[in-house]
Amino acid sequence: MLLRNLELKNIGPFKNVKLDFACDFSESEHPPVTIITGLNGSGKSIVIDALRTALSGEKIERDIVADRDNFSISVDFNSGDGFKKMTTQSFESGSIKCVDRPVSRALRIPYKRDEGIIFPWIVDYWSSRLPADSFVLNNMNRIDHYAFMANVMVGRKHNVDLTNFLCNLDYMRSSDLKAEKETAEFLFATVRKLIDRCLDNGKFLYIRRTDLMPTFEQNGQEVTLDKLSSGNIFLIEHLILLVSKMYSLSIIRDTPTKDVLETPGLLLIDEIETHLHPRWQKSILPIIRDTFPNLQIILTTHSPFVLSSIRGARIYTCKPRPGYSTIEEETYTYSSLPVDQILLSDAFNVAPFNNTITQMLDSRKNAIYEGNQDEAKKIEAKLIDINPMYFSYLDDKKIDDLLEKLKVMDDKVVGGDK
Repeated sequence: MLLRNLELKNIGPFKNVKLDFACDFSESEHPPVTIITGLNGSGKSIVIDALRTALSGEKIERDIVADRDNFSISVDFNSGDGFKKMTTQSFESGSIKCVDRPVSRALRIPYKRDEGIIFPWIVDYWSSRLPADSFVLNNMNRIDHYAFMANVMVGRKHNVDLTNFLCNLDYMRSSDLKAEKETAEFLFATVRKLIDRCLDNGKFLYIRRTDLMPTFEQNGQEVTLDKLSSGNIFLIEHLILLVSKMYSLSIIRDTPTKDVLETPGLLLIDEIETHLHPRWQKSILPIIRDTFPNLQIILTTHSPFVLSSIRGARIYTCKPRPGYSTIEEETYTYSSLPVDQILLSDAFNVAPFNNTITQMLDSRKNAIYEGNQDEAKKIEAKLIDINPMYFSYLDDKKIDDLLEKLKVMDDKVVGGDK
């Protein structure tokens, strides 16, 4: 399962754009990662919506077509039998139909019971929205593996599905059937390790049998799943439900459970940094790549921490123009920059100081440019007064004293050598 490129014509703010996801995948250790960034309203999420629509045939939340008489979404797509270009060019009842052949057969229909081939890869879509339903499970239900795989590109996740999956694994661990017990023990250990990695100062303890509630230890206290922070829940829920989809696929295809995390496929993520502290924004992509090494990842982000978090990612910037947007590849611009430099770049254009200090620095720069040294010195004195430690480099007397000390030290070293 691999997407090579995407072409959009009159979709959202884009007139004609093309994104390459994988040029020469054969030389890569892992499937490619593509990061799309840009200002609000520049079209990042539309790229993800276009992929979801073209690949699944699902009706998505909003109309992304700018010109209904002249639009297309074209995807070079490999489902294991070579690359094919699939193009959507017509609308019917709010959902897109495909001209070449129904692309929806690639992702949606094969996971319906008794319909077509079940491909050996997974697809998933992570929305920035958290589910609103309860984690409380009144009765543990058998997992319907086909139903669980249906409509994956819509992005609707349910808290109760996470609780139910964990409870099923816990229940199966006590099975008298050796195969069931071994499968459950392996998956439960995998899930435990992944949850522990996603908790700050915490670990997965057990599932309370009295009320079927997963329970954790965090900062020395017992906490149930529903009481975790939104950031912890986002990480745990999306990662564990992805494991559960891979498990369901292994059951449907009757493949070894021990290889479940090696499942190839495609993961689309919109605004991955939502709900996450910067430290987790920096960690989330490496966690996904380490845990699921055979997934191709395409994501959008506003976060410089995400942008700088993984080597080898292809980076695109959506740029608004008068009346439309463009998409430009800027991999070499951002791939090796530190976070502070990314913040100052055109894609983010974020000053490191508050507005007052930023305006003072701009005024100082203008004064120097105009040759007004007296005004520049006044501004420097105010900056030193606001933050004497940071702006000490503007204090000429301190600089002169430092240079004198360095000269004395140098003279002593040279004198000692003699």
